[in-house]
Amino acid sequence: MMKPSTERDYRRRIARVIETILLEPGAPHTLESLADVAHLSPYHFHRIYRALAGESVVETVQRLRLAQAAQRLTDATPSVTVVAHDAGYNSPQAFARAFRGFTGVTPSEFRARQRLLAAPACAQRLADHATDAAQAIASPLSALPPVELTEIAPLDVLCMRHEGPIATIGQTFRDLMTLLRCDEHAGLDRRVGICMRDPGAYERFRYRAGIVVPSGGLTVEPPDGIESIRLEGGLYATHRLIGPYALIAPTFCALYHGWLPQSGFARDHRPALELYRNPPGAGSQHECVTDLMIPIRKD
Repeated sequence: MMKPSTERDYRRRIARVIETILLEPGAPHTLESLADVAHLSPYHFHRIYRALAGESVVETVQRLRLAQAAQRLTDATPSVTVVAHDAGYNSPQAFARAFRGFTGVTPSEFRARQRLLAAPACAQRLADHATDAAQAIASPLSALPPVELTEIAPLDVLCMRHEGPIATIGQTFRDLMTLLRCDEHAGLDRRVGICMRDPGAYERFRYRAGIVVPSGGLTVEPPDGIESIRLEGGLYATHRLIGPYALIAPTFCALYHGWLPQSGFARDHRPALELYRNPPGAGSQHECVTDLMIPIRKD
């Protein structure tokens, strides 16, 4: 068990390493080069990194490369071959194998899914289907892309502000659960990400990791470092993402910049939400289930 001051120092070093990887995911990063960024020996860096990040640095590099590749496939301008090369893969075939192992679909299938998510026909169907908020409650579309209109009640949430790149959000959730003395068997399908402003616009992105409080409410004061807030209820456009959490940002981009402008709705002032539907560590990455929720109102 390390001292809190030591742990904070190590977390800052790891954040620098992740920011270095994010600047150039396709660069030939090595254990030694990243250990230099952290000002640690390779042996201590490997051990500390795995303990605090929950994965090896090699796994982080691959995850961030594939996450950036998913974003570029969503942008729909470069070819799959160019995306593969820029992500550091020597061939499209090697990239396709890694991408499918990560997401459960091939790069071409993922690109097609993202285009379908922003299809004008889907947006028009949804706008025609819900002429007012009363009709909009829980109205699923039968055809892809699966976007539903959902009305939710206010939520009481215990949360922690996230600092650093989005790639380290998982660590903020782990810190939150540690402070609240939660474990993976404590009903943590109640986890919620609170996205202040557009999660697809990184320079304007603010995030809180939270856990929804049961209907009985709080019985004790939250510990230091934890906020208690109430999220407004209301109407949301909801897309259920099945796949690794690294696909959340590109999927939000497809929703905000493709689906929303054609939907007949406008974005409301409330934060966007990420509702995590399975406990942390349950199953493989491409079986993760997350409801992505955009607050909306009739335009």
